[in-house]
Amino acid sequence: MRNIKIGDIVKSLDFVGHDDCYYIGRVEGVFEDGTFRARSLARVWQFESERKFADYFTAPLPGNHFMDDTFERVKIIGHGLWLGNA
Repeated sequence: MRNIKIGDIVKSLDFVGHDDCYYIGRVEGVFEDGTFRARSLARVWQFESERKFADYFTAPLPGNHFMDDTFERVKIIGHGLWLGNA
């Protein structure tokens, strides 16, 4: 996976080994402490879309969290600036 950059659209899983709870967001900052901050575009909990969710989320960059060597926790699903409603 390439490095996460500002403007990327990411899917960030909440729990190691579970793909049913996650945020989708547009990356707005990448920080030296090994995290990124994204504006939330969608939130899924147990495969159900949630209507209410935080405006932003912060998560560790790949390779900076528990079990990242065995599990892809953050996936880039789009590139460039998101021009939707968010």
